[in-house]
Amino acid sequence: MAGWLALAYLSGLAAFLMDISRSFLDPVISDVISKALFWCFSIAVVLGIFDRHKSTYPLMRIGGIVGAGLVPLFWFSFIQNDIILRSVFSSATAGLILFCALPLLWKKRSGALENIMFISIAILCSTYFLRPYLVYGVLDAGHTAANYQSSAFAMLLHASSAFLGLVCGVVMLIVVGYDIIQKLQLAATVDPLTGLMNRRGLDQYIIKELSNERAPDRAVIIIDLDEFKSVNDSYGHETGDEVLKRAASILQRITGELGKVARIGGEEFVVILDEMSSADRLIVAQHLRLSVGMIDHPEMGEKNNVTASFGIAIMADKESFAMALRRADHALYEAKADGRNCVVEASNDNAIRKIRYIERF
Repeated sequence: MAGWLALAYLSGLAAFLMDISRSFLDPVISDVISKALFWCFSIAVVLGIFDRHKSTYPLMRIGGIVGAGLVPLFWFSFIQNDIILRSVFSSATAGLILFCALPLLWKKRSGALENIMFISIAILCSTYFLRPYLVYGVLDAGHTAANYQSSAFAMLLHASSAFLGLVCGVVMLIVVGYDIIQKLQLAATVDPLTGLMNRRGLDQYIIKELSNERAPDRAVIIIDLDEFKSVNDSYGHETGDEVLKRAASILQRITGELGKVARIGGEEFVVILDEMSSADRLIVAQHLRLSVGMIDHPEMGEKNNVTASFGIAIMADKESFAMALRRADHALYEAKADGRNCVVEASNDNAIRKIRYIERF
């Protein structure tokens, strides 16, 4: 979006310079080029907005509007030289181009900044339609290329274009800055390989969501892929990355709205389940274990499954997440010691209970 915005204002600057240089160049040619550059300004703004929302560019619509606008532009330039009508139709063309962005902005708006951007673009768009007709009705059609530069129409055109363009530019620059900040914050809290929360993202989630008043009865599950080091050693780190991405995907898909998933280390994941019955928590944990173990990893040849061990703890009243995670980690250690590929639950009195009602495979 920043690139399109820069292109838009370079086009706008070039259009303004071309417009005020008509006393040095052929006035009709310079006016046609100036108006075409103003169209380029509108096109770049629209494409920047669509780029920001990762939507398909409306090239067919824009091309149709530009094609239709070229007809009156050339007609009132080279066949019937009328500078006012030329401005009326060219302004309407620029407005129609800019209008292409309004439905998308309306659909995607969320929060004050998005609403301000929609309003500023809508106002700029509306002036393209209203400004020429209001001035044309007041001034009549008596202007020529010779007196146009000093006319009230030209002064109003330049002043309003500069002011509204500046307002929209400032708003869009703020939006670009906001997007950059959001992207940096996201990069700091999301694991780039799997797309899950990383440890910092998990810490922020805990601070925000797992206060002592809301945390009790949440399940904390720590998951470790079994013998993952041997996967990297035998098949390479690229294969290991694929294994991690598939495991993360299945954990995220199954957990869904039931809780949150994070990757906190090399092959370690954490799942935080929302409040549910003890039996349901264990069913979810076993479902996760079985699903991870059933993933096919074709890069590994015949032995193409990687199992996982699970430690689970239920957050007790007034217990911190760190304490529950420590108990879950202790249960995970027991699962590893018991032969891996199983779920072990730590009770609130630190006793260990192995979950065996689903047989290993």
